[in-house]
Amino acid sequence: MKNLGVILLLSLVFLMPCAAQTGDTEEIIVYRLPEPERLYIYRNGMVVYNAIIPGNGIVNNTFILPENVQLDSLAISQAGRRILSYSTETVEALVVLRRGERPNLVRILQVHIPEIASGAPLEVKYGIRNSGLTWDFILDMEIKEQNQLSCALLAAIKTERELPDTTKSILSKRPEIILASSQNILLDNTGSIFNLGRPLIEANRRILIKLEEGETAYSLVYLWDANRRERPSAYLRAPTPFKTMADRVQPYLNSSGINITGLSALTISPDRPFDFYIGDQPNISTRKSVVTAEYPDRVNLPFTHSLEYNVTNQLNQRIAIEISVPVTYGVKHRTEYHFTQAPDDRPGDRMLWRYNLAPGERALLSFSFDSETKDNPLYSQFDYSEGGR
Repeated sequence: MKNLGVILLLSLVFLMPCAAQTGDTEEIIVYRLPEPERLYIYRNGMVVYNAIIPGNGIVNNTFILPENVQLDSLAISQAGRRILSYSTETVEALVVLRRGERPNLVRILQVHIPEIASGAPLEVKYGIRNSGLTWDFILDMEIKEQNQLSCALLAAIKTERELPDTTKSILSKRPEIILASSQNILLDNTGSIFNLGRPLIEANRRILIKLEEGETAYSLVYLWDANRRERPSAYLRAPTPFKTMADRVQPYLNSSGINITGLSALTISPDRPFDFYIGDQPNISTRKSVVTAEYPDRVNLPFTHSLEYNVTNQLNQRIAIEISVPVTYGVKHRTEYHFTQAPDDRPGDRMLWRYNLAPGERALLSFSFDSETKDNPLYSQFDYSEGGR
């Protein structure tokens, strides 16, 4: 396997006149950047290199790295053994950034190793800060016929207008680019590393590269957060067609040439379906009521709250609708629920009932609970409330 990353070499030694009147000459060391093989770009902008410094590139136990190295990421090895004793110094030196160009005076990091085996190469791993490179995930989706959703997971690579000279020099040589979505290698898998090959990356660009694509069947599900909202909200749900696992992915949904805006960033995972809020539905009518009764002879739970929720489908098509109600907890005594129809699910601190309604059909949900408290501020938003104030 080829070595990863950027290789920084000490170049030829140039002889230049130092004092013409005496004919003396002085050796001036000129450093240069060779063609890199591979580099890793993390989502936070950190770029990581694995470098090989050949034996003839080490002068007086010293070699160079870019000035913007993150020192806590620097690891040096020789013949498979870590070198833990070394010193670093930021200096200015003559460096050839591109083949055929004149040397430039560049700030570099000089690394000196007191004890080193002569003639043997060094393996150096390091990250650099302020590289001018960042990338992130984009989820591009398009509504197709027969309730199909075309999906593409993209990498959006952004470069700053003014890249550091060392970064521009590296990118101009078209190295192999690896995108890494996680900084925890203990938890990494193949879904967090993306090999892009050797794309052309230049300053002041935004480059989109496809990582995965797939097609999945979607459905519209209406969710009514019954105690807090007047109308149900429409969600687009679909199985995830990707193998990649990633968080903070920005989705875009295109329908008939128009992007549905306002979609929030999400986490994608092969075992988690897409669930996008796309707006409220006015053609589903709702009504909610509560009656609170007091029973003084019940010492711990003297109040009974009887709730009723009505949903009527006024659309001309069958719909899937979910009614979500928060669980009411007691402070000193546990609330006791009484259901005529038990919840279909209990996600977190909520209860969820699922219905499938034909056009004009109505769903009626009713239940009661015994509680130590009489008042609930949310009841002020109900269509009918009795005995709770």
